[in-house]
Amino acid sequence: MVNAIEVKHIYKKYQNESILNDICFNVKEGEIVALIGKNGAGKSTLINIINGLIKPNSGQCMIYNQPRLDRNLMGLMPQDNFSLDRIKVKEVIQLARTYYKHPLAYEEMLSISGLSTKQNNFMSQLSGGQKRCLQFALAMVGNPKILFLDEPTSGMDPDTRTHFWKYIDELKKQGKTFLITSHYLNELEKTANRFIFLHNHEIAFDGSLGEMNSLFNQVKITFISDLVPVLFEKLPAITSVREINHHYTITTNDLNAFLAGFMPYLSAINNLEIKQQSLDILMENIINEEVQE
Repeated sequence: MVNAIEVKHIYKKYQNESILNDICFNVKEGEIVALIGKNGAGKSTLINIINGLIKPNSGQCMIYNQPRLDRNLMGLMPQDNFSLDRIKVKEVIQLARTYYKHPLAYEEMLSISGLSTKQNNFMSQLSGGQKRCLQFALAMVGNPKILFLDEPTSGMDPDTRTHFWKYIDELKKQGKTFLITSHYLNELEKTANRFIFLHNHEIAFDGSLGEMNSLFNQVKITFISDLVPVLFEKLPAITSVREINHHYTITTNDLNAFLAGFMPYLSAINNLEIKQQSLDILMENIINEEVQE
């Protein structure tokens, strides 16, 4: 499969502070890759470097094996909304279309943005979520093969977010490639097929959610019970027990062994839920493992 993006030994410093340290990875055509990490991890900086908006101190980024960026192949939805005074939605869409060889039709742009009824509104009159939708449409104007989405659903209401991710799934089926950052990790869990975790200015993990789970092989069990914590702390394969006002959260690295000891207490258990650990907890596990090392 063809590499859509190649990132080779990227280093970036601001003054004497290291932001990115020897970042290397490839993104295959048609992949949805989530770029995750804490605030300040360098996610937006890396996206801007790949898009040629920031120069690295050293290293190289290539798009379809070419070092020279072809803007007609790429669409960028930056983290921050931009808003121009005294310019209408229809005017900014028409302006953006002039920058590309084969832009999407104006009506299709309106449909993507969901702003058909707002096309005569000034940009400054749009809500935060509407500005994000417009920003996404502007990223799509050149019908790019690669989309860089930096916090795409920030400010969107739940229904708009759901519609947005359904559309992303449709674009994936068309073979488009994505590099996405988001603090809404539950959305990324359902969308991305690969995760690159930036931590301490380096790549701490690069792989699927299943591979990340297998590193720790832990399951979270939550329930409500009047039983005292000491009963559960004695159960086999327990890694942690937390109880707040009779609400329990237990993690285990061997679910079958845990359940064998847990079964006698089921009559005193309510609202039992068993699930794999969420992406944010897995990220914390990677961080904690590095600290212990």
